[in-house]
Amino acid sequence: MKILVSGGTGLLGQGLLRLLRGAGEHEVRCFVRRTSPAERLEGLELAYGDAEDAGSMARALRGMDAFVHIAGIRYTPWVLEAMRRAGVERLVIVSSTSAHSRFEFRSAPRLANEALLAGSGLRWTVVRPSMIYGSELDHNMHKLLRFLDRSPIFPLFGSGENLWQPVYHEDLARGLYTALTKPGTEGRIYDLPGARPLTYLDLIRTAAGSLGKRVRIVRVPAEPVRRALLVAERLRLPLPVSSEQVLRLREDKAYPYEKAREELGYAPRAFKEGIALEVGRLREIGLVR
Repeated sequence: MKILVSGGTGLLGQGLLRLLRGAGEHEVRCFVRRTSPAERLEGLELAYGDAEDAGSMARALRGMDAFVHIAGIRYTPWVLEAMRRAGVERLVIVSSTSAHSRFEFRSAPRLANEALLAGSGLRWTVVRPSMIYGSELDHNMHKLLRFLDRSPIFPLFGSGENLWQPVYHEDLARGLYTALTKPGTEGRIYDLPGARPLTYLDLIRTAAGSLGKRVRIVRVPAEPVRRALLVAERLRLPLPVSSEQVLRLREDKAYPYEKAREELGYAPRAFKEGIALEVGRLREIGLVR
């Protein structure tokens, strides 16, 4: 199969590309910006453009059999236009389990873009990962680990009893690869979280334990912090966390994945195992002790 991949320089994209190359039966082209770290894509064919430019995407799609769009569900209108122009029918697109959020500012944009697929005439599949972790390329866990490595105290906003279900990047990449290559996944939406949910408090303690540390938890009322962050955001001050992040600490982020298990053979690892692997990676490159 000839496959165009967007988002190939990110954590999930890198994992998928390793699987595609390892299979030895696919031709892969990567759709990237001129400013992307192309050294991560050494040996692969590159097509330059922008996800908000349907013309450049259509040119990149010429001669392809399928498009795996990892770069963002918000680009769906341009993706659909590009595929129409290029005459490519197979699309696997990465959304997010935030589509389940009770906060409309998180769920509505994802659901609206997913809804565009139904009338597109394409053979589409949607995968929805939860928070992705596994290396210095993730957006959250490597920062948490670096903080825990340096500080004996962790400020916990709220109760810490809300549920999280992060997914290790290699498990997610395998789920995505299967959704692309297995017949019968067209027109399906798959949630791809980690093995099981755990409370935020347990997540912190597990992450600290993977570093060989015990952390002292200092509980901080969430609402006053959120309001203070809102003021700071209006003043455009640089912040380590956003008011939106603090707000979403009140929400359980736990997702069943029976459909993915039954139809994709999806079997993600436990957080304790995955975070230990990330600690090993961060130690290897000197980001934690």
